[in-house]
Amino acid sequence: MKKMIRYVCMTLAAVLLCPIMTASSQEVRRTVHVGGMPFGLTMYTNGVVVVNVDDSYDSPAKAAGLRENDIITRANDEKITSNERLQEIIASSGGADIELSVLRGKSPLSMTITPETDDDGNYTAGMWIRDSTAGLGTITYFDENTHSFGALGHGICDRDTGLLMPLGSGKIVKAQIGSITKAKKGIAGGLNGYMSDEEIGEMTVNNSFGVYGKYTDEPEGEEIPCAFDSEIETGPAQIIATLDDGELQTFDVEIEGFHLNDKSGQNMVVRVTDEDLLDKTGGIVQGMSGSPIIQHDRLIGAVTHVFVNAPEKGYGITIGNMLSCYEQFGGIREES
Repeated sequence: MKKMIRYVCMTLAAVLLCPIMTASSQEVRRTVHVGGMPFGLTMYTNGVVVVNVDDSYDSPAKAAGLRENDIITRANDEKITSNERLQEIIASSGGADIELSVLRGKSPLSMTITPETDDDGNYTAGMWIRDSTAGLGTITYFDENTHSFGALGHGICDRDTGLLMPLGSGKIVKAQIGSITKAKKGIAGGLNGYMSDEEIGEMTVNNSFGVYGKYTDEPEGEEIPCAFDSEIETGPAQIIATLDDGELQTFDVEIEGFHLNDKSGQNMVVRVTDEDLLDKTGGIVQGMSGSPIIQHDRLIGAVTHVFVNAPEKGYGITIGNMLSCYEQFGGIREES
């Protein structure tokens, strides 16, 4: 048995990055292997994210002009890929100026920070930074044509700032659901699970409509066609998810409405009608992000968010938006 590590639960957040392109604009219907299985991810950022700047005094970070959500990419012209390396540069500075390259949104900035000593005589900058995250979610599809996968239906964001994490590198591994925290009105539930050490793919894109990359395992799940936006209807549908019994299961839902041109990516309102799922989870819970939505034997999209005050309901994104957003930002379609 593979060694199981890291007890984790993925939070839900999304930030708009790319424009909507609907599936109805595609000339050829896509066919993919449907997902529904859990996966674990470990992601490292391109640079380090400033989570907080100490403004209780004129700290070095505040004096330099750094702000929450800034991304530090270089220090003294050295590429920064980890918290530890930036901390080493600050600690060994001797109080000398450090030249920083910073991204604020899409704008590159240059700043100078001058570390100072704390009460213990160590050089500090007066800021908190983050370079990695880990979590649990659900695979939406595997595409044999591009040898790619899509998952979550929303981006991975920093839990403190809500900023979309800038992907430097990342991997996905097999995961197992160990327990369920049932959702209640006002309290988000969650699928709690274990990440294994069995790597199944590499992350190459983290944008507001999902995480994407190349898979190394054989595709799992039935091969089915993708729906065009014009084919999505209000009415009965199903979602595919894996709970703590470890089995892929299909649950009944209702598509209550849709906003296919909504640029938030929250294109469908989904209500759980399946009594077994309601009894087990209370509705849609964290960790179910990416669960495929099926209607008329076609993949129409994925579950993305839960309504915290009505956990039997949530949002879904169309499969057309997931596919087109991947192809615009890092996906390469291979000729068949």
